[in-house]
Amino acid sequence: MRSRAILCAVLLGLVLCQGAAAANEAVELAFKFAPGDVVKHEVSVSGAGHLRSSQGQMSAIGVRGAFSIVYTTREVLADGSGRVEARIPKASLDVNVGEESTRLLYENGRLRWFANGQEHAPPEADLSQLPLMGTPVVFTISPTGRLSDIALADPRVLGALQQAVPGINLGQFRGTSDGLFPEGPVGVGETWRQSAVVTPLGPLMPITVSTSHTLDSYSEEGGIGVAKISGYSEARLQWRPTTVSPGGTEVTVGIPELRQTVTSTEFFNTSEGRLLRGDYEVAFTTRVSVQVGGEEREGEAEARFHIFVQAR
Repeated sequence: MRSRAILCAVLLGLVLCQGAAAANEAVELAFKFAPGDVVKHEVSVSGAGHLRSSQGQMSAIGVRGAFSIVYTTREVLADGSGRVEARIPKASLDVNVGEESTRLLYENGRLRWFANGQEHAPPEADLSQLPLMGTPVVFTISPTGRLSDIALADPRVLGALQQAVPGINLGQFRGTSDGLFPEGPVGVGETWRQSAVVTPLGPLMPITVSTSHTLDSYSEEGGIGVAKISGYSEARLQWRPTTVSPGGTEVTVGIPELRQTVTSTEFFNTSEGRLLRGDYEVAFTTRVSVQVGGEEREGEAEARFHIFVQAR
């Protein structure tokens, strides 16, 4: 009996030691690419909030939508980065503001528009050059998730953006310049943080971004490594009042406050280097001031969204 008890104790100790070793195992978090790789994500969005006009009128807003996005790797660069194109083949979006409702349906180049339940002819536009929908957006993404070299199919689109927002830099839209993951392996329970001031919308609109991510757990399922990562990020934007003169009328626009936070839970396939699924809770608040002539108006918006991403 004593020898059996000793054997059980030894086996239990070995199991506990193995569990401790797995918990302390360093995990390589990195995106991986191969030419011709195709990754499809199904995304659902839902949210609610309110708008307040300068007259103090409150309007409830509601948003519900879904879309699929397809990523195709064109080439793999020497440093392991992927040159990737992204395209949205179909999407649906329902928006309610007060008593008014709008529905947009898009699939393979065709757009349908409904207002208060009645279908209308969509606005006349060349959808074939619409970024992400009509044509893919191409970018480079590093193994750590750093985004750069964004290219649009129609250079006129970027030209129009640069005219509307001088100094716009699409390469910084990802957030911080260091990417999602640290350069080296990460241990279970380890947290990595980033903080930066970026100017994707030009030097007059700096965005302060801070992020924090923790590797909650790591396991192997069917020979595939799965990392569970929890995260929190906050972005703040202040746009100093800027005066423009459309049609000869001076208009001064400013954003005294814009704050967005994202609380996330992601499951990452470490073996293939791609996201399996993600849950994101987004909170958004903003105040906007507009001055036309000598009259100034202010409005505000507040909303919360839930975004779910599932790889297919």
